[in-house]
Amino acid sequence: MKKISIIIILFLMPYMLFAQELSLDSCRSLTLQNNKQLLHAKLEVKAAEQVKKEAFTNYFPKISAQGFAMRASDYMIKEEIPEANLPVYDGNPLNLLQPTQFAYFPGMQIETFDYTNIAALTAIQPIFTGGRIINGNKLAKIGMEVSEEQLEIKKEELILKTENYYWQIVMLQEKQQTLNAYLQMLQSLYKDVSVAYQSGLVQKSDLLKVQLKLNDVEVKKYRLENGIEILKMAFCQHMGIEYSGNFQLSDSLTLIETPETVYVNHQQALYNRKEYDMLQKSLKAEKLKKRMILGENLPQISLGVQGLYLDAFDKQNSYGIAFATVSIPISGWWGAAHKLSEHKIKEEIAQTELQEKSELMLLQMEKAYKDLNESYRQIKIAEISVKQAKEHLKIVSDNYKAGVVNTSDMLEAQAALLEEENKLSEAKSNYKMKVLNYKRVVAVDLQ
Repeated sequence: MKKISIIIILFLMPYMLFAQELSLDSCRSLTLQNNKQLLHAKLEVKAAEQVKKEAFTNYFPKISAQGFAMRASDYMIKEEIPEANLPVYDGNPLNLLQPTQFAYFPGMQIETFDYTNIAALTAIQPIFTGGRIINGNKLAKIGMEVSEEQLEIKKEELILKTENYYWQIVMLQEKQQTLNAYLQMLQSLYKDVSVAYQSGLVQKSDLLKVQLKLNDVEVKKYRLENGIEILKMAFCQHMGIEYSGNFQLSDSLTLIETPETVYVNHQQALYNRKEYDMLQKSLKAEKLKKRMILGENLPQISLGVQGLYLDAFDKQNSYGIAFATVSIPISGWWGAAHKLSEHKIKEEIAQTELQEKSELMLLQMEKAYKDLNESYRQIKIAEISVKQAKEHLKIVSDNYKAGVVNTSDMLEAQAALLEEENKLSEAKSNYKMKVLNYKRVVAVDLQ
């Protein structure tokens, strides 16, 4: 029985987890842990890191091994030495010119070199490559740094989207609460009108007006519930978790920060933008590429050593060899001059792009701050409108009870309050996103 209970608890644990409230911080953490787009960006960083490590290996000697084995169908060297009388050497070289004694040589046939085995181990160390190794490593480092910055940008984008989902759901939940309160008012009004109708104080048309409004609210309530559920499904997919409609969000649309509290100096913020740093790295990369082209057309100097094993002519020998190589490109300078001009133009393009996009980023910051102030003013106006709608509803309600106004006026006042409260919820949700967007464009850490 105890084992069965443990199994049931383990089975229900995911549902127990999602039945709890999720805070904004927990939603952020889930997104950063599970989002598939972020996983792709992390893999890009790992790939760039391997490129950087591969470039570093160019500083070290290139070691290679070679082997060659050959066997011929016949001897490749065949020589025949004819018979002859050879002078006898008595120790005096002068006597070889006029020999008096001879020795008979019967002649012989030489047949050899029908096979050979060669093995070599070579190590070549580049000494001067026109700066290509150094610049190649710098380029690889820039590539890895750019991929890391792209990862951070992707994290910020995902956090922005997470908060967007979060505050949209909070807004819809508050609209749901407002709609439920409105529904209770309508149901209470319906009871009052029903009693008045049965007493003959109002016409049936008044009762039907309330019934129609109740029907309309029921439809809106159903649509709102469906909208919340679809949004929660999309939110769970974004966070990389299985969907469960049981979870609730713990925050409410309370105003915390005013525009003045989040403002930063835009010119200083520009230098902290990852996009600005990436543009600078792009300019630096173009300069390095130009140096790489120049390095390809400079002399290349290398030192090398080789161990050689030779098995041929029925003999086995080993040798140690040291060598140096110098390669001087001559005809390549014609094409290289055009390549250098091309990369010089690309460097100018990168410089122009840096200036242009810097101006656009500053403009983006200014617009984001103006949008933030506008959104803040919309909240203040919406708060006044809600207060006025409540006062209006109270006056109409008192007059309705006194018989001064009719049912249509009461329904209109209630609907006006619902509309203004929904506008306030939308304004607060929109302000939350404007704050986050402003922090993002002024390079405030969102994580």
